Amino acid sequence: MGDNENGTPRLHRRSLFQAGAAAAAAASLAGCAALDEGPEGTAAGSDELADLLPTYTPYEGGVEPDLPGQPDGTVSPGFLSRPEQPLQAVAEAPMTTGEEITAITPLWNPAPPGLPGNSYFTAVNEALGGTVTFNIADGNNYVDKITTTLASGDVPDMFQIPGWEIIKLSDFTEAANELFADLSPYLAGDKAADYPLLATYPTAAWAMGVFGGTLLGVPWERAPYTNTMFARQDLLDGLGVEHPANLEELLAFATEVNDPAANRWAFAGIDQTVQEAMGVPTLWKVVDGKLVHKFETEEFAAAIEYTRGLFDQGLVHPDYVADRLTNVKEIIGSGQGVFYEDGLGAWHEMLGTYRDVAGFDLQAVNPMAREAGGTPTIWRDDPAGMFTFIKKDLSEERIKECLRVANWCSAPFGTVEWDLVWDGVEGVHFTVDAEGVPQRTDLGQSEVANTYLFLSGRANANFKFQYPGLVEAQHAWETNAAPFLDDHPFQGLRVEMPSDLSAENEPMTEAHHEIYRGQREVADWAGIVDDWRANVGDAAREYYTEVAKDNGRL
Repeated sequence: MGDNENGTPRLHRRSLFQAGAAAAAAASLAGCAALDEGPEGTAAGSDELADLLPTYTPYEGGVEPDLPGQPDGTVSPGFLSRPEQPLQAVAEAPMTTGEEITAITPLWNPAPPGLPGNSYFTAVNEALGGTVTFNIADGNNYVDKITTTLASGDVPDMFQIPGWEIIKLSDFTEAANELFADLSPYLAGDKAADYPLLATYPTAAWAMGVFGGTLLGVPWERAPYTNTMFARQDLLDGLGVEHPANLEELLAFATEVNDPAANRWAFAGIDQTVQEAMGVPTLWKVVDGKLVHKFETEEFAAAIEYTRGLFDQGLVHPDYVADRLTNVKEIIGSGQGVFYEDGLGAWHEMLGTYRDVAGFDLQAVNPMAREAGGTPTIWRDDPAGMFTFIKKDLSEERIKECLRVANWCSAPFGTVEWDLVWDGVEGVHFTVDAEGVPQRTDLGQSEVANTYLFLSGRANANFKFQYPGLVEAQHAWETNAAPFLDDHPFQGLRVEMPSDLSAENEPMTEAHHEIYRGQREVADWAGIVDDWRANVGDAAREYYTEVAKDNGRL
Protein backbone atom coordinates (compact mmCIF):
# COMPACT_ATOMS: atom_id res chain seq x y z
CA MET A 1 0.00 0.00 0.00
CA GLY A 2 1.17 3.54 -0.72
CA ASP A 3 -0.02 7.04 -1.56
CA ASN A 4 -0.22 8.82 -4.88
CA GLU A 5 0.94 12.41 -5.25
CA ASN A 6 -2.40 13.66 -3.95
CA GLY A 7 -2.22 11.53 -0.82
CA THR A 8 -4.88 9.07 -1.94
CA PRO A 9 -4.11 5.46 -0.98
CA ARG A 10 -3.29 3.26 -3.95
CA LEU A 11 -3.50 -0.50 -4.20
CA HIS A 12 -0.34 -2.25 -5.35
CA ARG A 13 -0.96 -5.77 -6.63
CA ARG A 14 0.94 -7.17 -9.59
CA SER A 15 -1.97 -9.13 -11.01
CA LEU A 16 -4.13 -6.02 -11.00
CA PHE A 17 -1.92 -3.13 -11.95
CA GLN A 18 1.04 -3.22 -14.26
CA ALA A 19 3.89 -0.80 -13.62
CA GLY A 20 3.13 2.60 -15.10
CA ALA A 21 -0.59 1.95 -15.57
CA ALA A 22 -2.70 5.03 -15.01
CA ALA A 23 -5.24 4.93 -12.19
CA ALA A 24 -8.78 4.64 -13.44
CA ALA A 25 -10.90 7.67 -12.71
CA ALA A 26 -13.89 5.40 -12.86
CA ALA A 27 -17.36 6.66 -13.54
CA SER A 28 -20.48 4.52 -13.84
CA LEU A 29 -23.66 6.40 -14.50
CA ALA A 30 -27.22 5.73 -15.44
CA GLY A 31 -28.46 7.66 -18.40
CA CYS A 32 -25.80 7.72 -21.13
CA ALA A 33 -26.65 6.24 -24.47
CA ALA A 34 -24.03 3.51 -24.48
CA LEU A 35 -21.10 2.05 -22.57
CA ASP A 36 -18.10 4.27 -23.15
CA GLU A 37 -14.57 3.56 -22.04
CA GLY A 38 -11.70 5.98 -21.93
CA PRO A 39 -9.10 7.56 -19.70
CA GLU A 40 -11.76 9.33 -17.64
CA GLY A 41 -13.53 6.08 -16.77
CA THR A 42 -16.64 4.24 -17.84
CA ALA A 43 -20.27 5.21 -18.24
CA ALA A 44 -23.15 2.76 -18.37
CA GLY A 45 -26.33 3.73 -20.20
CA SER A 46 -29.72 3.66 -18.50
CA ASP A 47 -31.00 0.76 -20.60
CA GLU A 48 -27.89 -1.28 -19.92
CA LEU A 49 -27.89 -0.38 -16.24
CA ALA A 50 -31.54 -1.31 -15.90
CA ASP A 51 -30.66 -4.73 -17.26
CA LEU A 52 -28.11 -5.15 -14.47
CA LEU A 53 -30.38 -4.34 -11.52
CA PRO A 54 -33.10 -6.21 -9.62
CA THR A 55 -36.73 -5.45 -10.32
CA TYR A 56 -38.06 -3.44 -7.37
CA THR A 57 -40.70 -5.38 -5.43
CA PRO A 58 -42.15 -3.83 -2.25
CA TYR A 59 -42.25 -5.94 0.90
CA GLU A 60 -45.77 -7.10 1.69
CA GLY A 61 -47.26 -8.39 4.91
CA GLY A 62 -44.97 -6.50 7.23
CA VAL A 63 -45.75 -4.32 10.23
CA GLU A 64 -47.55 -1.11 9.30
CA PRO A 65 -45.69 2.02 10.45
CA ASP A 66 -47.32 4.39 12.92
CA LEU A 67 -45.89 7.34 11.02
CA PRO A 68 -45.85 6.83 7.24
CA GLY A 69 -42.70 7.34 5.24
CA GLN A 70 -42.26 8.68 1.73
CA PRO A 71 -41.66 6.32 -1.21
CA ASP A 72 -38.70 8.43 -2.35
CA GLY A 73 -36.90 7.76 0.96
CA THR A 74 -36.87 11.38 2.12
CA VAL A 75 -38.96 10.47 5.19
CA SER A 76 -38.43 7.11 6.90
CA PRO A 77 -41.47 5.23 8.24
CA GLY A 78 -41.76 5.59 12.00
CA PHE A 79 -42.55 2.78 14.45
CA LEU A 80 -43.63 3.65 17.99
CA SER A 81 -43.60 0.15 19.43
CA ARG A 82 -42.40 -3.39 18.91
CA PRO A 83 -45.02 -5.88 17.69
CA GLU A 84 -46.03 -8.40 20.33
CA GLN A 85 -45.58 -11.22 17.83
CA PRO A 86 -42.75 -10.55 15.36
CA LEU A 87 -43.26 -12.09 11.93
CA GLN A 88 -41.09 -14.74 10.31
CA ALA A 89 -39.74 -13.21 7.09
CA VAL A 90 -37.64 -16.12 5.75
CA ALA A 91 -39.02 -19.64 5.98
CA GLU A 92 -35.86 -21.66 5.34
CA ALA A 93 -32.32 -21.39 6.68
CA PRO A 94 -30.17 -19.79 3.94
CA MET A 95 -26.92 -21.71 4.49
CA THR A 96 -27.00 -25.16 2.91
CA THR A 97 -23.52 -26.06 1.63
CA GLY A 98 -22.01 -27.02 4.97
CA GLU A 99 -19.13 -24.60 4.42
CA GLU A 100 -18.46 -21.56 6.57
CA ILE A 101 -18.73 -18.03 5.24
CA THR A 102 -15.88 -15.68 6.09
CA ALA A 103 -16.60 -11.98 6.41
CA ILE A 104 -14.74 -8.74 7.10
CA THR A 105 -16.90 -6.05 8.67
CA PRO A 106 -16.28 -2.78 10.54
CA LEU A 107 -17.33 -1.97 14.10
CA TRP A 108 -17.14 1.39 15.85
CA ASN A 109 -17.40 -0.13 19.32
CA PRO A 110 -15.22 -2.64 21.20
CA ALA A 111 -15.27 -6.01 19.45
CA PRO A 112 -17.23 -8.74 21.26
CA PRO A 113 -15.87 -12.22 22.05
CA GLY A 114 -15.59 -14.43 19.01
CA LEU A 115 -16.65 -18.00 18.34
CA PRO A 116 -17.00 -20.41 20.02
CA GLY A 117 -17.37 -18.33 23.17
CA ASN A 118 -20.14 -16.01 21.96
CA SER A 119 -23.70 -17.29 22.38
CA TYR A 120 -25.08 -14.46 20.22
CA PHE A 121 -22.99 -15.50 17.22
CA THR A 122 -23.90 -19.13 17.89
CA ALA A 123 -27.64 -18.35 17.96
CA VAL A 124 -27.64 -16.32 14.75
CA ASN A 125 -25.53 -18.93 12.98
CA GLU A 126 -27.98 -21.63 14.06
CA ALA A 127 -30.79 -19.64 12.46
CA LEU A 128 -28.71 -19.22 9.31
CA GLY A 129 -28.03 -22.95 9.15
CA GLY A 130 -24.26 -22.61 9.08
CA THR A 131 -21.33 -20.62 10.41
CA VAL A 132 -20.40 -17.07 9.53
CA THR A 133 -16.94 -16.29 10.88
CA PHE A 134 -16.24 -12.59 11.29
CA ASN A 135 -12.99 -10.71 11.04
CA ILE A 136 -14.10 -7.52 12.82
CA ALA A 137 -11.97 -4.45 12.15
CA ASP A 138 -11.89 -1.06 13.85
CA GLY A 139 -14.28 1.17 11.92
CA ASN A 140 -12.23 4.26 12.76
CA ASN A 141 -9.23 2.88 10.82
CA TYR A 142 -11.14 0.66 8.42
CA VAL A 143 -9.51 2.07 5.30
CA ASP A 144 -6.26 0.42 6.41
CA LYS A 145 -7.98 -2.97 6.58
CA ILE A 146 -9.55 -2.42 3.18
CA THR A 147 -6.36 -1.40 1.40
CA THR A 148 -4.19 -4.18 2.81
CA THR A 149 -6.84 -6.82 2.05
CA LEU A 150 -7.49 -5.64 -1.51
CA ALA A 151 -3.79 -5.31 -2.22
CA SER A 152 -3.16 -8.87 -1.04
CA GLY A 153 -5.96 -10.23 -3.23
CA ASP A 154 -6.99 -12.53 -0.38
CA VAL A 155 -10.52 -11.28 0.18
CA PRO A 156 -13.16 -12.96 2.37
CA ASP A 157 -16.36 -14.49 1.07
CA MET A 158 -18.29 -11.34 2.08
CA PHE A 159 -16.67 -7.93 2.52
CA GLN A 160 -18.42 -4.80 3.77
CA ILE A 161 -16.88 -1.61 2.33
CA PRO A 162 -18.38 1.83 3.04
CA GLY A 163 -18.67 4.33 0.22
CA TRP A 164 -16.84 6.99 2.21
CA GLU A 165 -13.80 4.72 2.22
CA ILE A 166 -14.16 3.77 -1.44
CA ILE A 167 -13.73 7.38 -2.58
CA LYS A 168 -10.32 7.42 -0.89
CA LEU A 169 -9.05 4.58 -3.11
CA SER A 170 -8.04 5.72 -6.56
CA ASP A 171 -7.98 2.21 -8.08
CA PHE A 172 -10.97 0.72 -6.31
CA THR A 173 -13.15 0.07 -9.37
CA GLU A 174 -10.39 -1.87 -11.11
CA ALA A 175 -9.63 -3.88 -7.98
CA ALA A 176 -13.30 -4.57 -7.29
CA ASN A 177 -13.93 -5.93 -10.77
CA GLU A 178 -10.93 -8.22 -10.39
CA LEU A 179 -11.83 -9.54 -6.93
CA PHE A 180 -15.61 -9.47 -6.51
CA ALA A 181 -18.43 -11.37 -8.15
CA ASP A 182 -20.74 -9.93 -10.78
CA LEU A 183 -24.16 -10.15 -9.10
CA SER A 184 -26.32 -9.47 -12.14
CA PRO A 185 -26.52 -13.14 -13.24
CA TYR A 186 -28.22 -13.81 -9.89
CA LEU A 187 -30.19 -10.61 -9.28
CA ALA A 188 -30.96 -8.81 -12.54
CA GLY A 189 -34.61 -8.23 -13.30
CA ASP A 190 -36.96 -10.93 -12.07
CA LYS A 191 -34.08 -13.17 -10.96
CA ALA A 192 -34.19 -11.20 -7.72
CA ALA A 193 -37.44 -13.01 -6.89
CA ASP A 194 -35.22 -15.71 -5.38
CA TYR A 195 -34.05 -13.06 -2.90
CA PRO A 196 -37.28 -11.15 -2.21
CA LEU A 197 -35.94 -9.01 0.62
CA LEU A 198 -33.06 -7.80 -1.54
CA ALA A 199 -35.64 -6.88 -4.17
CA THR A 200 -37.23 -4.42 -1.72
CA TYR A 201 -34.24 -2.08 -2.01
CA PRO A 202 -34.93 0.98 -4.18
CA THR A 203 -33.54 0.85 -7.71
CA ALA A 204 -31.53 4.02 -7.05
CA ALA A 205 -29.76 2.28 -4.17
CA TRP A 206 -28.93 -0.74 -6.33
CA ALA A 207 -27.52 1.56 -9.02
CA MET A 208 -24.93 2.74 -6.50
CA GLY A 209 -23.64 -0.84 -6.35
CA VAL A 210 -22.50 -0.66 -9.99
CA PHE A 211 -18.75 -0.18 -10.37
CA GLY A 212 -17.18 0.05 -13.81
CA GLY A 213 -20.40 -1.09 -15.47
CA THR A 214 -20.80 -4.21 -13.31
CA LEU A 215 -23.17 -4.79 -10.39
CA LEU A 216 -20.77 -5.75 -7.60
CA GLY A 217 -22.16 -4.42 -4.35
CA VAL A 218 -25.27 -5.15 -2.30
CA PRO A 219 -26.21 -1.64 -1.16
CA TRP A 220 -27.27 -0.34 2.23
CA GLU A 221 -29.97 2.23 1.59
CA ARG A 222 -29.57 5.49 3.47
CA ALA A 223 -31.58 8.63 4.06
CA PRO A 224 -30.56 11.52 1.79
CA TYR A 225 -29.37 13.83 4.58
CA THR A 226 -25.61 14.28 4.91
CA ASN A 227 -25.59 16.06 8.26
CA THR A 228 -27.71 17.84 10.86
CA MET A 229 -27.12 20.50 13.47
CA PHE A 230 -27.97 19.25 16.95
CA ALA A 231 -28.48 21.22 20.14
CA ARG A 232 -28.30 20.34 23.81
CA GLN A 233 -31.97 21.09 24.33
CA ASP A 234 -31.73 20.92 28.11
CA LEU A 235 -29.08 23.64 28.08
CA LEU A 236 -31.08 25.84 25.70
CA ASP A 237 -34.19 25.43 27.82
CA GLY A 238 -32.28 26.38 30.95
CA LEU A 239 -31.02 29.54 29.23
CA GLY A 240 -34.36 30.38 27.63
CA VAL A 241 -32.94 30.23 24.10
CA GLU A 242 -34.82 28.91 21.07
CA HIS A 243 -33.57 27.17 17.95
CA PRO A 244 -32.18 29.50 15.28
CA ALA A 245 -34.01 29.70 11.95
CA ASN A 246 -31.26 31.48 10.01
CA LEU A 247 -27.60 32.42 10.28
CA GLU A 248 -28.36 35.81 11.79
CA GLU A 249 -30.18 34.11 14.66
CA LEU A 250 -27.49 31.44 14.95
CA LEU A 251 -24.85 34.09 15.64
CA ALA A 252 -27.10 35.94 18.08
CA PHE A 253 -28.10 32.81 20.00
CA ALA A 254 -24.54 31.46 19.97
CA THR A 255 -23.30 34.68 21.53
CA GLU A 256 -26.02 34.41 24.17
CA VAL A 257 -25.21 30.84 25.25
CA ASN A 258 -21.41 31.17 25.03
CA ASP A 259 -19.79 31.39 28.48
CA PRO A 260 -16.18 30.17 28.64
CA ALA A 261 -15.98 31.20 32.29
CA ALA A 262 -18.66 28.57 32.95
CA ASN A 263 -16.79 26.07 30.71
CA ARG A 264 -19.49 26.31 28.04
CA TRP A 265 -19.00 27.23 24.38
CA ALA A 266 -21.66 27.72 21.75
CA PHE A 267 -20.15 25.23 19.29
CA ALA A 268 -18.48 21.89 19.90
CA GLY A 269 -17.81 21.88 16.16
CA ILE A 270 -19.11 23.79 13.14
CA ASP A 271 -18.54 23.57 9.38
CA GLN A 272 -20.97 22.14 6.83
CA THR A 273 -24.13 23.45 8.47
CA VAL A 274 -23.07 27.01 7.66
CA GLN A 275 -22.26 26.06 4.07
CA GLU A 276 -25.71 24.55 3.58
CA ALA A 277 -27.45 27.54 5.16
CA MET A 278 -25.51 29.86 2.85
CA GLY A 279 -26.89 27.91 -0.13
CA VAL A 280 -23.74 26.03 -1.14
CA PRO A 281 -24.73 23.19 -3.53
CA THR A 282 -24.09 19.51 -2.83
CA LEU A 283 -21.28 19.45 -5.41
CA TRP A 284 -22.19 21.23 -8.66
CA LYS A 285 -24.84 23.71 -9.74
CA VAL A 286 -25.78 25.17 -13.13
CA VAL A 287 -25.22 28.90 -13.65
CA ASP A 288 -26.00 30.41 -17.06
CA GLY A 289 -25.89 26.96 -18.62
CA LYS A 290 -22.49 26.05 -17.17
CA LEU A 291 -21.42 23.88 -14.26
CA VAL A 292 -20.02 25.63 -11.21
CA HIS A 293 -18.39 23.61 -8.43
CA LYS A 294 -19.28 24.38 -4.84
CA PHE A 295 -15.73 25.61 -4.12
CA GLU A 296 -16.18 28.30 -6.78
CA THR A 297 -19.41 29.76 -5.45
CA GLU A 298 -19.89 33.04 -3.63
CA GLU A 299 -21.86 31.07 -1.06
CA PHE A 300 -18.86 28.90 -0.15
CA ALA A 301 -16.62 31.95 0.28
CA ALA A 302 -19.33 33.60 2.41
CA ALA A 303 -19.59 30.47 4.56
CA ILE A 304 -15.83 30.53 5.18
CA GLU A 305 -15.97 34.19 6.20
CA TYR A 306 -18.96 33.63 8.50
CA THR A 307 -17.39 30.60 10.18
CA ARG A 308 -14.08 32.41 10.61
CA GLY A 309 -16.05 35.03 12.54
CA LEU A 310 -17.41 32.38 14.90
CA PHE A 311 -13.86 31.24 15.63
CA ASP A 312 -12.53 34.78 16.00
CA GLN A 313 -15.27 35.62 18.51
CA GLY A 314 -14.34 32.68 20.74
CA LEU A 315 -17.63 30.84 20.18
CA VAL A 316 -15.98 27.50 19.31
CA HIS A 317 -14.68 25.01 21.86
CA PRO A 318 -10.86 25.20 22.13
CA ASP A 319 -10.42 21.45 21.56
CA TYR A 320 -12.08 21.76 18.14
CA VAL A 321 -10.07 24.89 17.41
CA ALA A 322 -6.90 22.90 18.10
CA ASP A 323 -7.97 19.80 16.14
CA ARG A 324 -10.90 19.55 13.73
CA LEU A 325 -10.91 15.77 14.24
CA THR A 326 -11.40 16.02 18.00
CA ASN A 327 -14.26 14.04 19.52
CA VAL A 328 -17.01 16.66 19.46
CA LYS A 329 -19.52 14.15 20.83
CA GLU A 330 -17.68 14.15 24.14
CA ILE A 331 -17.76 17.94 24.23
CA ILE A 332 -21.53 17.87 23.78
CA GLY A 333 -22.00 15.05 26.26
CA SER A 334 -20.03 16.90 28.93
CA GLY A 335 -22.14 20.03 28.48
CA GLN A 336 -19.14 22.08 27.30
CA GLY A 337 -20.80 22.63 23.90
CA VAL A 338 -24.36 23.56 22.98
CA PHE A 339 -24.47 23.09 19.18
CA TYR A 340 -22.69 20.61 16.93
CA GLU A 341 -23.22 18.87 13.58
CA ASP A 342 -23.34 15.14 12.89
CA GLY A 343 -25.11 12.53 10.83
CA LEU A 344 -28.79 12.01 11.60
CA GLY A 345 -28.00 8.55 12.98
CA ALA A 346 -26.00 10.14 15.79
CA TRP A 347 -29.26 11.29 17.39
CA HIS A 348 -30.18 7.95 18.93
CA GLU A 349 -26.53 7.03 19.52
CA MET A 350 -25.98 10.14 21.63
CA LEU A 351 -29.19 9.61 23.57
CA GLY A 352 -28.02 6.08 24.35
CA THR A 353 -24.44 7.04 25.20
CA TYR A 354 -25.46 9.82 27.59
CA ARG A 355 -28.67 8.31 28.95
CA ASP A 356 -27.21 8.41 32.46
CA VAL A 357 -26.39 12.13 32.29
CA ALA A 358 -29.07 13.92 34.29
CA GLY A 359 -31.44 15.85 32.05
CA PHE A 360 -29.51 15.13 28.83
CA ASP A 361 -31.70 16.02 25.86
CA LEU A 362 -30.45 16.30 22.29
CA GLN A 363 -32.67 17.70 19.55
CA ALA A 364 -32.13 18.41 15.86
CA VAL A 365 -32.30 21.99 14.62
CA ASN A 366 -34.45 22.44 11.52
CA PRO A 367 -32.53 23.46 8.38
CA MET A 368 -31.56 27.11 8.53
CA ALA A 369 -31.70 29.81 5.87
CA ARG A 370 -29.02 32.40 5.16
CA GLU A 371 -31.26 35.21 6.37
CA ALA A 372 -34.78 35.77 7.64
CA GLY A 373 -37.33 34.81 5.00
CA GLY A 374 -34.77 32.85 2.98
CA THR A 375 -34.94 29.23 1.82
CA PRO A 376 -32.69 26.60 3.42
CA THR A 377 -30.53 24.23 1.40
CA ILE A 378 -29.90 20.62 2.44
CA TRP A 379 -27.25 18.61 0.64
CA ARG A 380 -28.63 15.47 -0.96
CA ASP A 381 -26.66 12.35 -0.14
CA ASP A 382 -26.35 9.29 -2.36
CA PRO A 383 -29.14 6.72 -1.94
CA ALA A 384 -26.71 4.07 -0.66
CA GLY A 385 -23.65 4.49 1.51
CA MET A 386 -22.24 1.03 2.28
CA PHE A 387 -21.80 -2.07 0.16
CA THR A 388 -21.39 -5.80 0.70
CA PHE A 389 -19.20 -7.52 -1.89
CA ILE A 390 -18.98 -11.27 -2.55
CA LYS A 391 -15.76 -13.02 -3.51
CA LYS A 392 -15.44 -13.64 -7.22
CA ASP A 393 -13.71 -17.02 -7.03
CA LEU A 394 -16.57 -18.74 -5.23
CA SER A 395 -18.66 -21.37 -6.97
CA GLU A 396 -22.09 -20.44 -8.30
CA GLU A 397 -23.79 -22.24 -5.40
CA ARG A 398 -21.60 -20.51 -2.85
CA ILE A 399 -22.37 -17.08 -4.34
CA LYS A 400 -26.07 -17.93 -4.16
CA GLU A 401 -25.60 -18.98 -0.54
CA CYS A 402 -23.98 -15.65 0.29
CA LEU A 403 -26.88 -13.86 -1.40
CA ARG A 404 -29.36 -15.92 0.62
CA VAL A 405 -27.55 -14.85 3.79
CA ALA A 406 -27.70 -11.23 2.62
CA ASN A 407 -31.41 -11.67 1.92
CA TRP A 408 -32.01 -13.11 5.41
CA CYS A 409 -30.08 -10.28 7.02
CA SER A 410 -32.28 -7.78 5.16
CA ALA A 411 -35.40 -8.71 7.11
CA PRO A 412 -37.24 -5.50 8.08
CA PHE A 413 -38.36 -4.15 11.43
CA GLY A 414 -41.02 -6.27 13.12
CA THR A 415 -39.59 -9.64 12.08
CA VAL A 416 -38.04 -12.51 14.02
CA GLU A 417 -34.85 -12.12 12.00
CA TRP A 418 -34.62 -8.40 12.80
CA ASP A 419 -34.96 -9.08 16.52
CA LEU A 420 -32.29 -11.76 16.42
CA VAL A 421 -29.80 -9.63 14.46
CA TRP A 422 -30.35 -6.49 16.51
CA ASP A 423 -30.74 -7.87 20.03
CA GLY A 424 -30.12 -11.63 20.08
CA VAL A 425 -32.31 -14.19 21.81
CA GLU A 426 -35.14 -12.96 24.03
CA GLY A 427 -34.63 -14.04 27.61
CA VAL A 428 -30.92 -14.56 27.00
CA HIS A 429 -29.54 -11.41 25.40
CA PHE A 430 -32.52 -9.11 25.97
CA THR A 431 -35.82 -8.85 27.78
CA VAL A 432 -38.87 -6.74 26.91
CA ASP A 433 -39.84 -4.26 29.60
CA ALA A 434 -43.32 -3.11 30.60
CA GLU A 435 -43.22 -0.41 27.92
CA GLY A 436 -42.49 -2.98 25.21
CA VAL A 437 -38.88 -1.87 24.79
CA PRO A 438 -36.11 -4.48 24.38
CA GLN A 439 -33.51 -4.13 27.12
CA ARG A 440 -30.13 -5.83 26.81
CA THR A 441 -29.11 -8.22 29.57
CA ASP A 442 -25.57 -8.16 30.91
CA LEU A 443 -24.74 -11.01 28.54
CA GLY A 444 -26.30 -9.11 25.65
CA GLN A 445 -24.26 -6.03 26.48
CA SER A 446 -21.03 -8.02 26.28
CA GLU A 447 -21.80 -10.33 23.35
CA VAL A 448 -24.20 -8.62 20.93
CA ALA A 449 -22.63 -6.54 18.18
CA ASN A 450 -24.65 -5.89 15.05
CA THR A 451 -22.06 -7.39 12.73
CA TYR A 452 -24.68 -9.32 10.74
CA LEU A 453 -26.15 -6.00 9.62
CA PHE A 454 -23.02 -5.49 7.56
CA LEU A 455 -23.63 -8.63 5.49
CA SER A 456 -26.41 -6.80 3.68
CA GLY A 457 -28.45 -3.63 3.66
CA ARG A 458 -32.01 -2.91 4.68
CA ALA A 459 -34.83 -0.48 4.09
CA ASN A 460 -34.73 2.70 6.16
CA ALA A 461 -36.80 2.63 9.34
CA ASN A 462 -37.21 5.07 12.23
CA PHE A 463 -37.69 2.75 15.20
CA LYS A 464 -35.67 3.93 18.22
CA PHE A 465 -38.80 4.22 20.36
CA GLN A 466 -36.85 3.37 23.52
CA TYR A 467 -35.99 7.08 23.61
CA PRO A 468 -39.25 8.92 24.39
CA GLY A 469 -40.28 11.28 21.62
CA LEU A 470 -37.36 10.48 19.31
CA VAL A 471 -39.32 8.68 16.59
CA GLU A 472 -41.82 11.52 16.38
CA ALA A 473 -39.13 14.21 16.49
CA GLN A 474 -37.01 12.58 13.76
CA HIS A 475 -40.07 12.04 11.56
CA ALA A 476 -41.01 15.71 12.00
CA TRP A 477 -37.44 16.84 11.21
CA GLU A 478 -37.27 14.78 8.01
CA THR A 479 -40.73 15.96 6.95
CA ASN A 480 -39.63 19.56 7.42
CA ALA A 481 -36.24 19.08 5.73
CA ALA A 482 -37.33 17.07 2.68
CA PRO A 483 -38.57 20.04 0.58
CA PHE A 484 -35.19 21.75 0.95
CA LEU A 485 -33.06 18.92 -0.45
CA ASP A 486 -30.74 20.14 -3.18
CA ASP A 487 -32.03 19.19 -6.64
CA HIS A 488 -28.55 19.09 -8.08
CA PRO A 489 -27.85 18.49 -11.80
CA PHE A 490 -26.74 14.88 -11.29
CA GLN A 491 -29.63 13.75 -9.13
CA GLY A 492 -30.71 10.26 -10.12
CA LEU A 493 -27.49 9.47 -11.99
CA ARG A 494 -24.89 6.93 -10.88
CA VAL A 495 -21.63 8.87 -11.13
CA GLU A 496 -18.40 7.67 -9.59
CA MET A 497 -16.31 10.73 -8.78
CA PRO A 498 -13.04 10.75 -10.75
CA SER A 499 -10.21 9.83 -8.41
CA ASP A 500 -8.19 13.00 -9.11
CA LEU A 501 -11.14 15.12 -7.99
CA SER A 502 -11.84 13.07 -4.87
CA ALA A 503 -8.14 13.22 -3.96
CA GLU A 504 -8.36 17.02 -3.81
CA ASN A 505 -11.28 17.02 -1.34
CA GLU A 506 -9.13 16.56 1.74
CA PRO A 507 -6.55 19.27 0.88
CA MET A 508 -9.38 21.71 0.16
CA THR A 509 -11.09 20.82 3.41
CA GLU A 510 -7.84 21.31 5.28
CA ALA A 511 -7.37 24.69 3.59
CA HIS A 512 -10.69 26.18 4.61
CA HIS A 513 -10.29 24.81 8.14
CA GLU A 514 -6.93 26.60 8.31
CA ILE A 515 -8.75 29.80 7.39
CA TYR A 516 -11.29 29.18 10.16
CA ARG A 517 -8.46 28.92 12.65
CA GLY A 518 -6.56 32.00 11.49
CA GLN A 519 -3.69 30.04 9.96
CA ARG A 520 -4.61 31.59 6.59
CA GLU A 521 -6.57 34.69 5.68
CA VAL A 522 -10.10 34.72 4.32
CA ALA A 523 -8.78 36.49 1.22
CA ASP A 524 -6.53 33.48 0.50
CA TRP A 525 -9.51 31.36 -0.52
CA ALA A 526 -9.73 32.88 -4.01
CA GLY A 527 -6.15 31.88 -4.80
CA ILE A 528 -6.66 28.41 -3.32
CA VAL A 529 -9.62 27.92 -5.66
CA ASP A 530 -7.57 29.15 -8.64
CA ASP A 531 -4.95 26.50 -7.87
CA TRP A 532 -7.66 23.86 -7.49
CA ARG A 533 -9.07 24.77 -10.92
CA ALA A 534 -5.64 24.44 -12.50
CA ASN A 535 -4.87 21.14 -10.78
CA VAL A 536 -8.14 19.32 -11.26
CA GLY A 537 -11.21 21.55 -11.24
CA ASP A 538 -11.36 22.57 -14.89
CA ALA A 539 -10.69 19.01 -16.08
CA ALA A 540 -13.38 17.73 -13.73
CA ARG A 541 -15.81 20.32 -15.08
CA GLU A 542 -15.21 19.09 -18.62
CA TYR A 543 -15.84 15.52 -17.51
CA TYR A 544 -19.02 16.33 -15.59
CA THR A 545 -20.23 18.62 -18.39
CA GLU A 546 -20.10 15.72 -20.83
CA VAL A 547 -21.99 13.55 -18.36
CA ALA A 548 -24.60 16.27 -17.89
CA LYS A 549 -25.03 16.83 -21.63
CA ASP A 550 -25.30 13.12 -22.34
CA ASN A 551 -28.11 12.93 -19.80
CA GLY A 552 -29.99 16.05 -20.82
CA ARG A 553 -29.00 18.03 -17.73
CA LEU A 554 -27.33 20.84 -19.73
